[in-house]
Amino acid sequence: MKSLDALLAEVRACRACADVLPFGPRPVVQVSATARLLIASQAPGTKVHDSGIPFSDASGDRLREWMGVSSEEFYDVSRVAVVA
Repeated sequence: MKSLDALLAEVRACRACADVLPFGPRPVVQVSATARLLIASQAPGTKVHDSGIPFSDASGDRLREWMGVSSEEFYDVSRVAVVA
């Protein structure tokens, strides 16, 4: 069985879709073995692709508002995981 770190390294290195992505591959994930909440989302937009930070755009502002959590809480990888 792969460790979580090995799996994340493999995900971040993936280039399977490189030829069909307009900005190239950049898997944006936030994962920890201790996270109790996983947000499964669609592929990120250009702002998130550029920053490499999940939901660092208007949709993230809206999502955090809906969830009733601060940015600090949302980006605490030990509590919240995000996988596109």
